[in-house]
Amino acid sequence: MESFIPLSIIILLLFIQIKLFKDMCKYLSSAYSEEWEKLSENSMEGSKWSVTSANLSESLKTGFFSTVSDAKVVKFVKARKLIMYIMGGIILLQFIMAYIQ
Repeated sequence: MESFIPLSIIILLLFIQIKLFKDMCKYLSSAYSEEWEKLSENSMEGSKWSVTSANLSESLKTGFFSTVSDAKVVKFVKARKLIMYIMGGIILLQFIMAYIQ
């Protein structure tokens, strides 16, 4: 039972991250509609959502949205980093606990 607690926390954090990402997509599509259209271009016959998701992630790292000083974008990037650090910490803690036992 104890091993399900960290797994449950990680799954919860993943759902939170997906919700934050979808909310960010809605915000960016309304606030930066011209740039959003560029991100949504799909020339490879793939899923529009997956292309947009990949393009947005890349843009947040090194593209247009990485240079935007919008408070919601900055907050989203910080929240995403925090969630990833928490999940990494939980996984590392589980490895350490498995090694000790």
